[in-house]
Amino acid sequence: MAFNKKYAGLPDLDPAPDIYETPDLTDEASTLPTATIRTDSDHDDLGSSPDIDRGGVNADEARAHFMGAAVDARDTNFSDSISMKRQAYRTKDKTQHRRRRRQDGTEEVGDLSDSEDESVERRLARLRREVEDLKVEMANKASQQKTVVESGSAVSTSEPSQADQELGDGVAELSRALDNLHASSRGAPNTSYSAAAVLVQKLSSESSVSKSDAQKQQQQESKTEDAASSAVVTSQLASTGILSHAAAFESRLALLEASMGISSSSNPFIGDALSEPALQPVLPALDQLTSRLGALTGLLVGSNPTSGIPTAVPGLTTPHLEALSSRVRKLTTDAEALASARRRAADAAKAAQSARIASSSSEEAGAAANIDGSLPADDEQTAKIQALYATLPTIQSLHPLLPSVLERLRSLRACHAGAAQAADSLNELEKRHAEMASEIEQWREGLAAVEEKMGQGEAALRSNVETVEPWVRELESRMARLEGPPGSL
Repeated sequence: MAFNKKYAGLPDLDPAPDIYETPDLTDEASTLPTATIRTDSDHDDLGSSPDIDRGGVNADEARAHFMGAAVDARDTNFSDSISMKRQAYRTKDKTQHRRRRRQDGTEEVGDLSDSEDESVERRLARLRREVEDLKVEMANKASQQKTVVESGSAVSTSEPSQADQELGDGVAELSRALDNLHASSRGAPNTSYSAAAVLVQKLSSESSVSKSDAQKQQQQESKTEDAASSAVVTSQLASTGILSHAAAFESRLALLEASMGISSSSNPFIGDALSEPALQPVLPALDQLTSRLGALTGLLVGSNPTSGIPTAVPGLTTPHLEALSSRVRKLTTDAEALASARRRAADAAKAAQSARIASSSSEEAGAAANIDGSLPADDEQTAKIQALYATLPTIQSLHPLLPSVLERLRSLRACHAGAAQAADSLNELEKRHAEMASEIEQWREGLAAVEEKMGQGEAALRSNVETVEPWVRELESRMARLEGPPGSL
């Protein structure tokens, strides 16, 4: 008997099992119960305590009340010993499965699991209780097999273990199905138009048709096949619970996609009538807006040239925003003034060119000679202005790329500066590495010289010890003779 570890350190404990003995029967002893003499004095005080019920117990009613209870007292310890763990017994009430009392007072005996009085909730609760009882029995059986194998009185049982494993898988699957059914009976969320909803509708219609056929067949068959019918119902309920969970998960996923702005038109299970219009996803839109805001704040406030990624300014306040808005308005005004100046310059250039062409034929020869010196400069400036206006569309088309190019150039400048610093650091590290290598080589040479000197010193010490050892022995012998008695000299 296994001793309990809780009381292992206590003294004066007897771990031996309890032994109950009864005395041997003798011929003179009588086993008949002794009769008690009742007197009328027992009923004298009936009116003194009215709270006491002295009515007799109906044995038939008590027997009928406890007849359906099944007590499992296997491996139960009823003793007061502390040498092993206490194990209580289990009781199972099967009255609702075996008998039913009618209104006229008569009883109907039989299994009421398939009767019309048992509701769906009670049947589900009964199935869950039976599954729990089956789990407990399988656990007890496994523990018993383990103890038998440990004691060495069992042979190799590979096939029964595989069968037990398959049985355990079946019980686990049945338990999961009942849990799914219990969760679905509590109420699942309403599913919208989704692939799982369409699939559930199709499968539910098919399962309803198959269930009606199965019910017709069960009505035609005998009532003794209750186990098979309960297994079929359990499998159908398990499939329904799994489908409800899948539908709930798909509805949550569809809601998440809708909130993120992702279109579900690419889903092959959803028809064209249920497809939603394509929306712009949230995350790319946020990235684009962040980059635009970062570029705008970098241009207006002046971002760090070493940062290649535009970041938002954390310290934006109301005065700061007002200053930014005023600066934006000023830049807009300057841009408009620049555009008007460009237009005026273009008009002036055209007017000057037309005036020169008109006045060139009517001017005098002297004036023409004087103007000839300044014509090349004016023609050169006009050519430059016309070339600039010819390239103006190209410049305007490349204008949106200018901030990003400038930012990239700043980043490249920072990268080049960092690369130059890294090259200098690398050269310095290589130089220090060479110096350390030379120092290590010098230390190695010095260590070799020291080891050589130590070897020479050890050799000299050994030779000195060998030389001095005879002298010491001679001195010890002389000292022994001197310390001895006077007659020994």
